[in-house]
Amino acid sequence: MTIHPPELRNLPALLERNAAEDPERVFLAHPGGEISRRQVWESAQRAASGFLARGLAPGDRVGIMLDNGPEFVSAWFGLATAGIVEVPLNPAMGSERLLHALRNSAVAGVVTDVRYVEQFDALRAELPSLRLLVTVGGDADIEGIESVSFATIESSAAAPLPAITRADTVAIMYTSGSTGPAKGVILPHGQHYTNGWQATRQAGIRPEDRIFVVLPLHHNQAQGYGVMAALVAGAEVFIAPGFRRSTFWREVADARATVFVFVGSLLALLGAQEGSPDNSIRVAYGAMVPRNLHLEMEERFGMRIIDAYGSTEGTIPVWGGLEGEHRVGSAGKVIPEFEVTIRGEGDDEVPTGEVGEICIRSREPYSMFQGYFANSEKTVAAWRNFWFHSGDRGRFDDDGNLWFEGRIDDVIRRFGEFIAATEVEEAVLTLEEVELVACYGIASDVVGQEVMVAIVLRDGRTLSADDVRERVSQILPSFAVPRFIDFVGDLPMTPTGKVEKHKLRARGVPETAFDARRVREGGR
Repeated sequence: MTIHPPELRNLPALLERNAAEDPERVFLAHPGGEISRRQVWESAQRAASGFLARGLAPGDRVGIMLDNGPEFVSAWFGLATAGIVEVPLNPAMGSERLLHALRNSAVAGVVTDVRYVEQFDALRAELPSLRLLVTVGGDADIEGIESVSFATIESSAAAPLPAITRADTVAIMYTSGSTGPAKGVILPHGQHYTNGWQATRQAGIRPEDRIFVVLPLHHNQAQGYGVMAALVAGAEVFIAPGFRRSTFWREVADARATVFVFVGSLLALLGAQEGSPDNSIRVAYGAMVPRNLHLEMEERFGMRIIDAYGSTEGTIPVWGGLEGEHRVGSAGKVIPEFEVTIRGEGDDEVPTGEVGEICIRSREPYSMFQGYFANSEKTVAAWRNFWFHSGDRGRFDDDGNLWFEGRIDDVIRRFGEFIAATEVEEAVLTLEEVELVACYGIASDVVGQEVMVAIVLRDGRTLSADDVRERVSQILPSFAVPRFIDFVGDLPMTPTGKVEKHKLRARGVPETAFDARRVREGGR
């Protein structure tokens, strides 16, 4: 598949193309029904006109805090068609992070469910730029700002709309902020398109496919590689309320889904289930496929799984594929439209096989992020020497496969030895009793950092800390074998399935955790 011409690499152009080609074909499906291409495009134009009629202007920022559903997509498409910048917000992000995102982006308006209005009301005094509240699910008011229902916005008469290009900003997405204040990633329309086009080509998405989206729509994986992939491919997309392991396969069957976009932890949760359910999905793709589950899940579920490496800033420049040799455990190979290099100290390229920082740049204009909003210092630091520095560690093998080695800040240093948390996690995941694991460092005055793991066991399974240490010691060097082992009921996770290790580090070593040194010294 060849990349589309520049004039088609923006969201409203794709909506208009699809509606013109086959207006009554379903584009968006959800548990409540189906919406055609024509209806989606007409709704986007009416919503765009409604936003502009309320005094918003192209370039203004508007937050969206909604759960998964057609209203989120309608608001997003309407803003994009009006040239207004979407700021997707996680409803569970908490008041401090919410205030940071709203204040940093200087939002002029917010589209939110009435259930979440009180969060904005509580912060109103600190948000002088906020002047419009658009509600879904009922009416609500915040003193001092205009309030209107989204139904009213969507029912507006069509009006002249601005021309949109791939260079225009479509969204500002805030990173997780686990190591400091979240950064607002500036995404142009061209990057939105590139996300969808990458998935379309690499996963072989066809117009007859239906993409199943369970990830939250406030995240780039759902927007860029779910909804945008359907838009670029001329396929259909099914928006599920969220990920529910117990009913996942039934929901897939009911949705008649054939393509699934994931993050690795979702696969781990599905892989921990017993049996091989009936499955209509033929291909699934996403970042960080658990190495020990890859081939097993392909065989059990009868679908091809494609690994990849990427980020909100750098898109996904490295993919596995449907054809050719597949090196399980690697993220795949660099696609032709991007360059990826591994850099060491002094920002020099390191030899093949050595680990360093993954750095990225694109050969196509406006296909990567355009900086961090209102944060020139972080932008310059990230883009130094004309490469985007990802903050991730990796290496290339002799065949050009990229191997992800964890975050730069996810390395434990013990007695001068560097230990990759991912290496420890992969060793623990070889134990069939383990469902999920997180490895992280615990500060020590003596050795620098001690290795700790938090482990979630599969239902009905048991495992002792001594067994964990004995079995992983056959895989890991002695200095990497965990000293602390904590068996937990679950792990703190973001809505996109990333373990929030900063929360684990912050709690230290619980009294209930196993301590190998204490055992050696005669304690529990």
